[in-house]
Amino acid sequence: MMSIALSLADIAAQIARSLVRVSSNDQMAQIATPLLYPGGSMVSVEFSRRRAGYLVTDAGGARREAELMGGERSFARVAPEIAERFGVRFDHNMIFDLDVAESDLAVAVISIANAAKTAVETTATHLAAGEPADFRISLWNRLEGLYGPSKVTRKRRVRGASDEWEFDATVLMKERLTLFEVVAPHPNAVNSAVTKFLDIQDLGDNAPRRIAVVIKKKDTPHLPVLARTAEIVPLDAPDKVFLRVG
Repeated sequence: MMSIALSLADIAAQIARSLVRVSSNDQMAQIATPLLYPGGSMVSVEFSRRRAGYLVTDAGGARREAELMGGERSFARVAPEIAERFGVRFDHNMIFDLDVAESDLAVAVISIANAAKTAVETTATHLAAGEPADFRISLWNRLEGLYGPSKVTRKRRVRGASDEWEFDATVLMKERLTLFEVVAPHPNAVNSAVTKFLDIQDLGDNAPRRIAVVIKKKDTPHLPVLARTAEIVPLDAPDKVFLRVG
């Protein structure tokens, strides 16, 4: 049989239907947008009727995405400013807009979807760059309490076989140097740590000891790869573990 060629308008309509998924009930409608979070899931926005208009929200989806990568604190810091930039709000749980007129619903959905995506992407960038700072502070306090401030250096640069790298902390005991790097449960953070540790490892027998301090071990990707270049220690490990590795 001869197939009938679709018009460009028909093709465009098919693509549009595949890009956006809609589900609804009597109380709420949800739109899965074409935008993607760093983890690959679609950015969804919900809206429901209120007495003075519509409530439009990401239903906490961006916050949950940030939690999956261990970025709760970073997300809580960046989300209010990003929401404001897109003309919407953040209430420590969800990104939303309130009392939206029906004629403004499309703009509100776009604004919230973009704010949610941007907030999670910014969180991922902070994690890859060594954020959040709270975890580094926790590590510094732990090491200085165990070894004494004179033995611990914060954010020290160390030369590897090919380049110089900054590590979150170092401990120097009896001329033996141990390097500590906080690693968030995110692929970019793991890749960054592996690159640093591998270049230090290439120094050979005289290479400093390397410790990957993981925030959430069970959620950290590529653990076997990371373990080839450093010893893995959870951030909440007992003091005796940190005394052993230092």
